[in-house]
Amino acid sequence: MLLSSCASREPQVCSCPQIPAILTAHLDKSSFKGKTYGDVTEYAVILKRERDMCLNRVDKIREWQAEQLQN
Repeated sequence: MLLSSCASREPQVCSCPQIPAILTAHLDKSSFKGKTYGDVTEYAVILKRERDMCLNRVDKIREWQAEQLQN
């Protein structure tokens, strides 16, 4: 049995849109060089700020994906 209906179809080409480069840019990683509890608390604030920057980027990527699905 031949599957002639499959032979006449053109292959589907799907293109994936490129994520904007600003959303995937490198973020610097802060290293801890402290020795006191005060240094630890300062580092915790730095880590929280870096985490917030990453979460913001993830949110922006999700917004971008939603826009791409609507178009």
